Amino acid sequence: MNRPRHAQIINELGKKQSMPAAAEQFECRGLGVETLFMGLGPEPDRLPEWFPVSGPVHYVESPEFEEQMGPDWAERIPGQFRRVQPDNITPKLLRKARVLRYSPGIRAFPAFWMPLVARLSATHAPNGPKKRSVWIPHGENDLLGRELGLAFAEAGFTVRTPDPDQLSRSAGTALPKLLRDETPALFLSVNFKGLDPFGLGYSLLREAGCTVATWLVDNPFSILTGLKSSYWQQMQLFMTDSSYMLPLRELGARHVHFLPLAASPDLFRGTGSLPGHARGIEERMVFVGRSEFPDKERYYAGQKLDANIFEQARAMLQQGQRPDFHWWHERLDADRLWPGNESRALGHAAEESGKAWRAMCLAATPELTIFGDEGWNALLPNADVRPPVDYYAGLPAVYREALICLNMTSMQLPAALTQRHFDVWCAGGFLLTDNTPGMGLFPEDMAQAVTFAAPDDIAAKREQFHAHPARTRELRASWEALILMEHTYTQRVASLLQTLELDEPRLVPPRA
Repeated sequence: MNRPRHAQIINELGKKQSMPAAAEQFECRGLGVETLFMGLGPEPDRLPEWFPVSGPVHYVESPEFEEQMGPDWAERIPGQFRRVQPDNITPKLLRKARVLRYSPGIRAFPAFWMPLVARLSATHAPNGPKKRSVWIPHGENDLLGRELGLAFAEAGFTVRTPDPDQLSRSAGTALPKLLRDETPALFLSVNFKGLDPFGLGYSLLREAGCTVATWLVDNPFSILTGLKSSYWQQMQLFMTDSSYMLPLRELGARHVHFLPLAASPDLFRGTGSLPGHARGIEERMVFVGRSEFPDKERYYAGQKLDANIFEQARAMLQQGQRPDFHWWHERLDADRLWPGNESRALGHAAEESGKAWRAMCLAATPELTIFGDEGWNALLPNADVRPPVDYYAGLPAVYREALICLNMTSMQLPAALTQRHFDVWCAGGFLLTDNTPGMGLFPEDMAQAVTFAAPDDIAAKREQFHAHPARTRELRASWEALILMEHTYTQRVASLLQTLELDEPRLVPPRA
């Protein structure tokens, strides 16, 4: 039995996609006397046969689809069909029409279609009143959820935490149910959590009049590989790493803002208790972290490093130079970072560089205790490796108790800071960190005092701090004050709201 041959197009992501011609490829919504086709499919002349009509017939079509179908396709559109521009697809028309959606076309060009699909959904499921609330999709153990919730509550917002998995899997059913009760002023995602790959959720929220933003706290190109639409280019994007702002703008992002991480005094200042397995660290340097992120091997399956380039990268690390994501981009010469998965090779190389960097630094650290997974035993066989510490219940106390907390930043994020840059000082601890462009966020003299360049610098820095306790106490107090005054999540949320023009207008007293 011969399978029918389908028309093929190049979809929004630059991939070939089949366009089957059959009545079952159309989804029907509504029972109006008028008919609206959202996409005509590859054989528009057969539509009257599949869907007999008696009243007016309208259609809207994706320009990219139409261009690829060519002039012969356009000549096959029935004469009684009338084109409608997207701006003229009004709720009034949608309420009185039988709407037929060509599903393969919608999946192929979601950036064009999802706003119209969202308008159709909102027409049949009206949204609730707009409220000063923020929706932050996150799971129980997701970091930043609690920190952001506290900061937004302080700013006068009601905070909701919808299930991110449910929203990303079933945006078309889950979001309208939530929006029926209220329309939030802001939907804030972290790393696109709670937003589906095709952009339907984003479009539903925008159709409701909600501001939608995402805060990218990891390598943005690792995150964008999971998206199937260019809708992110329209979004409000906040970056913890300023070095990615220009590359994203060059790829079409219209609204890109810098927003670094911060501290949450409510969660880290004077909180937590030292767990039993963390005793005896008063004179020790401490590192808290994983040897690698979960499922790393599966995520980077099939990726291989060029041995010669990696040896060059290792030599750079020993000298305190940084073979980060951008460095690997120049060496591996990836044609495009999005769409597609070319960025994954760069991410893999940067991740392996970061792993080597952490191992070098930790191997050079005297009097070291590591709190982390068992993977450290293989990397550092003779190290004092202890089980992980609960992030909120025990970590603040570990930071306070240790002589020095060591930090190494990721090669995936060339100019970003880590949560340790803020939490350690907030908790009353002392941080020694590698010198990266991200430290430019702080006063230069304070940054220089607590940074190292190469692994061999760590021991000398420790001895310096240990030999001059008064200076060390002064540095700790200065850093603690700086973080509390200028770098809390309350201040980050205030900055975000101001950027999005969602901050409440301040009352100006009348002139006397």
